[in-house]
Amino acid sequence: MRRLGSVVGAVTRTMAGLLRSGLFVTLLLASRVLVPVLRLMATAGIVVFGFCALARRDEVTVMWAGAGLAGAAVVLELALGAAIRALAPSGVVVISEV
Repeated sequence: MRRLGSVVGAVTRTMAGLLRSGLFVTLLLASRVLVPVLRLMATAGIVVFGFCALARRDEVTVMWAGAGLAGAAVVLELALGAAIRALAPSGVVVISEV
């Protein structure tokens, strides 16, 4: 019975490690596409916010939508980077490009 428990524990740890490694690789590869898209969204939001703040002061809803878009894109990019770092295997240092 004790041996069965240790086997089940080892299988559980192995499966959890495989799932974690698979999710890490998937997020790492997806971030190569998602990060430029999120940065483009943040840039577009900042441009919309700045244009509405300076030239179209009557478009308050659009201005705040641009600010929300930029803020949400930055938060999502930070969350993606944090998730990748949290899932990284021990001994792996994740360096993000600037």
